[in-house]
Amino acid sequence: MSNERTRAEWLADYEDYRAAYGYKKLSNDAIHLFLRWCERNYPGNEYFTQEMIDLWGAKRDTETDWTHSGRAAALNGLLRYINDRGDGPFRLLEYNWAAGSPEPVLFTQEELKNFFRAVDEYTPFEHPRSRRTALCSLLNAIQLPVLFRLLYSSGIRINEGRWLHREDVDLERGVLYIRRTKGYIERLVALHPTMTELMREYDAKIRELMPDAVPYFPSNTGEYHHKIWLNKYFKMFWYKYNPRPAPGERSVVPYALRHNYAVENINGWHQDGYNADKRLVALSRSMGHVYIQSTQYYFHLVPKFADIMEDIEGESVNNIIPEVEP
Repeated sequence: MSNERTRAEWLADYEDYRAAYGYKKLSNDAIHLFLRWCERNYPGNEYFTQEMIDLWGAKRDTETDWTHSGRAAALNGLLRYINDRGDGPFRLLEYNWAAGSPEPVLFTQEELKNFFRAVDEYTPFEHPRSRRTALCSLLNAIQLPVLFRLLYSSGIRINEGRWLHREDVDLERGVLYIRRTKGYIERLVALHPTMTELMREYDAKIRELMPDAVPYFPSNTGEYHHKIWLNKYFKMFWYKYNPRPAPGERSVVPYALRHNYAVENINGWHQDGYNADKRLVALSRSMGHVYIQSTQYYFHLVPKFADIMEDIEGESVNNIIPEVEP
């Protein structure tokens, strides 16, 4: 086993590598926790050893599969980087996949029509109790139709939509720059031309109403909206014309718009004959997935997609759509 570089040197190289690919700088994450643990328990050794990795990476009695898999996966990323560059080789940590989230809710076209009908019917209060209430209702009427259509048409995360900065929206090119994201990679997201035009109309209205606000979707105080605001209005609009869940059934949440974006994109791939592997990479980058497996999961939500791609792509379908954990 080679020990040419210290732990600190490998961390610096790994962070430079991540930065070159647009990933956010690591801070108080599992890798830094591991390195601090090494300093405390191996004060005289500044290199990586398999013993350190195995001891720290073992699942603890008080730890869930979810927590352990997060720690192990983060450290494995660094270990793969080191192994690929000639040090080591180090054995990767093994872990059980954490229980996944509930199966995503997929919408019907009728449900979506009902939802956006309700969104568009929202109007500012005719007789507001105060200037604050008047501004809130006016902002809602201007923002909600645009924000919900943006989430539905772009597949960005809910928080990414709420956290958009004015400087992150390029309406000349029709591009979003996603900076504040799920702790992973920053990225560019192309807008559909109709969405770009809608946002141009919105931009003119909001700049006239709140010219100094920094958020692209500002609250009445000029700050970023809270997620409770978005959840509240999503459910209000969704259940205005769509049936409410039966006892024991899950309520629909706005994040489902992102799931539907992925599935609708995959559903349309077979129509133009474009290679699914290229589409997969493009979709994964657009959605900001760190691991391609996160995008591959959506293949299993598309009815008969594997059969369709088998006809188009032949043998390669098994490489395009491997069996992955949700």
